[in-house]
Amino acid sequence: MKKENLQTFLAICVMAIIGSVLTSCADSNAAEQKVVAMATPYILPSIEKITNWDEYIGRFEASERVEIRSRVNGYVESVKFKDGDFVEKGQVLFVVDQRPYYAALKQAEAEKLQAEADLQRTKSDYDRVSSVQDSRAVSTEEVEQRKQIAKSSEARLMAANARLAQAQLDLSYTTIKAPISGKVSEKYVDAGNYISGGSADASLLTTILQVNPMHFYFDASETDFFGNPGASDGKTSTNKKQVLVKLTNETSYDRVGYMDFVDNEIHQTTGTIRGRAVFDNKNMELESGMFGRMRLLGQETEVLLIPEEVITTNQSQKIVYTVGEDNTVQVKPIQIGKLYNHKYRIVLGGLEPGDKVISGNLLKVRPGIQIQPEQKTFKVEPDTSLAAM
Repeated sequence: MKKENLQTFLAICVMAIIGSVLTSCADSNAAEQKVVAMATPYILPSIEKITNWDEYIGRFEASERVEIRSRVNGYVESVKFKDGDFVEKGQVLFVVDQRPYYAALKQAEAEKLQAEADLQRTKSDYDRVSSVQDSRAVSTEEVEQRKQIAKSSEARLMAANARLAQAQLDLSYTTIKAPISGKVSEKYVDAGNYISGGSADASLLTTILQVNPMHFYFDASETDFFGNPGASDGKTSTNKKQVLVKLTNETSYDRVGYMDFVDNEIHQTTGTIRGRAVFDNKNMELESGMFGRMRLLGQETEVLLIPEEVITTNQSQKIVYTVGEDNTVQVKPIQIGKLYNHKYRIVLGGLEPGDKVISGNLLKVRPGIQIQPEQKTFKVEPDTSLAAM
């Protein structure tokens, strides 16, 4: 083949190859454009009125706790309850050996009788001498002496009455009763043991907890707690701030209580303030020491909500894809708030109510490409635990 023909042949082959490559690239771009331009759903953010809340971790404690200690020394004669019982106020819990205190009571009664007899005798002597004082049958010194003896007898009677009252009181202390109604702990002392009483070191016999109602204590930062309007408002049960609590094994905030106490100062070390809520415990489902998560409800406000799944992350920034002009995909950075009803996110900034937020094909869309947007209905399901309030 001649040299000129060979060069022409090679040029034709090169052009054919280039044309084939260009055709393949054009077909590939067309296919990609076809994929990107597929129908892409979008939603409009929903404007809803919801109740604001702050969440805190806290613990349940009994509304009353009493340590049962003896006021007198002696041997425990009997225990009148079973461990873990519910006891009523005034119910007998322990009986201390009463015999020494009964003997002391009888002695006090005898001393009182003796003092009464002495007073009667000395008063009679004083009345007799004072009646003849005008006739000068007795001296003034004698009358004054009889008077002082009578007053001394009167004082001894008062002391005897006091000893008798103390003996009666000590005897009554040998029967140890429940000062409140509630759930009793185990007995720490069995019958037959000697116990000491009447001092700060008195023997601890058991404890009683008032478990209905229950208190829920939590610590809140100064900013968070006082940023919730009305956290401690209200003086009546119908006007106090309501709260919701769920236990560690529960998924919804079904337990309803109300605030009844806020401490009078902020802790200088932690910068927190202690609050307390009250919860009904008629079913005895709550135990002292249980941990829980509490929602302190605030005022109802209007917020912008979008589904949690339409939010993506670009490094440390939260973004959503929106439909812009010419149906092109745009990126909008947003500021997010709390999660509402476990699946909707409150948007604090960066998004407008009329923005078309892409809700599907999020792995395929890219900023700047064109799509075929299709609006989907977006309806927020209310949080039933908050709606119950």
